[in-house]
Amino acid sequence: MKDVTKGVSQSLSVVLTPSKQESVRLSPNHLLDLVTRLCLFKAERWGRRALFYEKHRDYFPRLSSSRFISRCRALEARYRAMAQLIFLIPADEQLVPVRALGFRRT
Repeated sequence: MKDVTKGVSQSLSVVLTPSKQESVRLSPNHLLDLVTRLCLFKAERWGRRALFYEKHRDYFPRLSSSRFISRCRALEARYRAMAQLIFLIPADEQLVPVRALGFRRT
């Protein structure tokens, strides 16, 4: 019997360029930059969400009086701290992928 798998991606760190049609490996520095940008984007998003509910307290009294806004601010601060931490990782070090060990249940 044939085993046919359709639409399976082999590697997430390979990007096909439209001009060359050959795969280009992304550097770990590029990946760290993307993760840093994602963390900053999430921080801005949580900050905007908290600001929105603070601004419209009359329309959302339950969310404004609950711990929701303080939780949004905490998540904003955490994502900003994570972006700073990732940004401070030295760029000259080579990151090596590690295989996770899986445990089987019998």
